[in-house]
Amino acid sequence: MSDISLADLNCRNTYLHEFFERTADRLPDSVAVEDHAERFTYAFLDERANRIAHCLLEAGCKPNERVCIFTGKNINAYGGVLGALKSGASWVPLGEDFPLNRLEYLIDLVEPKAVIVESHTLGSVLGIRKSLDADFKVLLLGEGSSSGADYDESSLKDFSSNRPVLDLRNAEDLAYIIFTSGSTGNPKGVMVLHRNIVQFLKTCFEYFVFTPGLRFAHHSELTFDPSLFDLFYCWGTGGTLVPFNRRRYRINPHLYVLESKINVWFSVPSVIEAMNKAGKIGSPDLSSLKHLILTGEPVRPELINLWKGAYPECRIYNVYGTTETAIFSHWYTFEEYLDPAGRIPVGTPLPGIGVYLMDGERVVDEGEEGECVFCGSQISPGYWRNEAENRTRYVPNPFDPSLPQTFYRSGDLLRRRPDGVYEYVGRIDRQVKVRGHRIELREVESVMISFPGIEEVAVVAVKGTRKISEAHLVAFLTAGQDLSLDALGAYLREKLPSYMVPTEFKLISETIPRNENKKIDYQILQRMAVE
Repeated sequence: MSDISLADLNCRNTYLHEFFERTADRLPDSVAVEDHAERFTYAFLDERANRIAHCLLEAGCKPNERVCIFTGKNINAYGGVLGALKSGASWVPLGEDFPLNRLEYLIDLVEPKAVIVESHTLGSVLGIRKSLDADFKVLLLGEGSSSGADYDESSLKDFSSNRPVLDLRNAEDLAYIIFTSGSTGNPKGVMVLHRNIVQFLKTCFEYFVFTPGLRFAHHSELTFDPSLFDLFYCWGTGGTLVPFNRRRYRINPHLYVLESKINVWFSVPSVIEAMNKAGKIGSPDLSSLKHLILTGEPVRPELINLWKGAYPECRIYNVYGTTETAIFSHWYTFEEYLDPAGRIPVGTPLPGIGVYLMDGERVVDEGEEGECVFCGSQISPGYWRNEAENRTRYVPNPFDPSLPQTFYRSGDLLRRRPDGVYEYVGRIDRQVKVRGHRIELREVESVMISFPGIEEVAVVAVKGTRKISEAHLVAFLTAGQDLSLDALGAYLREKLPSYMVPTEFKLISETIPRNENKKIDYQILQRMAVE
């Protein structure tokens, strides 16, 4: 456990940014962020975030307003996140690789009071503001021409470096909104309150045995919620955050671990698999890692055994959850070597989270698989301005609807073992994960069918084929003779994030296979995808 005091961490009167502020008060001269040759202390980042917060307050921010963060993974992003929270507002991350129309859709939907940008994202945001005839303010951080921005680095100097004092706020306020893939063709925004994420972090401080002052990888993008752990658990323990933000590290992640002396790594298993394929597990390059946390994808028992054998001092965790459960809901620590033929457990629920495995309205018997249904203080209140999805996923207490409780139906199939440990089985719908990203295949299909010339389309996810070894999407389609696959690919890249664009397209001459109920037979397509 870290040396942060847990006695006063009451989830009803603590806010997300206070995990950072407590450390800034205790260790002002410690390094909060190290980005290659640049080191930023807690005191520096605190004062910078305070100036940003006062700027956002002038722009009209208050509790439950939204601030979009559209920057790289660097000190500007961290100052923006903390500044938004200090102003009382919530923050909404926008991906640098998001197509322009998706950015416009999200900004229009959340109606931010401000958007924080860097020079390379300023032009897109100014164009969107003009297109929407919106009145949000634009704050440019970092160097570059500020033409068109309402505030920039020079104007930040005019704002106070003291922490804002806010009267009208409480732990029921929004902390952030993260968008995930939606089944209707549009992304859906998961709203997370301060009390949701504070409860999660408080539990983490009681569970993980991390010494203070470790070096944390910030591997995930801000649009992927494991980033919340990277940032705020790191800062809560007085650690140093090291952003994973260089192209050469994406190709050779072991170099990042070696050169940055990383102690804590949290990512999808496919990144570790890539290191294994490169022959790096067992190399001294990775010996600085003391904690390896895996999530978002099934992990092979052989990979765990290989890592344990190579680095016996490194603790390995498998965690499971959804954005709606404030990062993760189950955790498991690998203490022993695993049966290579066994199923990897996702662990036991975190304290304060209720878990029911259900078949419709019936709780399944022990050992049976069932849909994982959650309740408890970590559960998101719902999706931003999406009543249809809220009615589907967020339901009254199925055992006593008169009680003032909301249950979240995850769509994930789990199984509970006799020892109380849970195992992941699959999905009840057509949601998949590719490199940790949640993807609704129906969203990809709905975009594809809008392309001129396409008659039918069906998309499946595969773990690998003879052509492409990693997990990816394969699209089957019927179309007119003049269809250009190059034009289709370009169209999809304009409409979807890169991880949602199919890697393989398979043209079918007659019709997509169907089962006896005349529905598309995805099982046949799954087999065809790997042939």
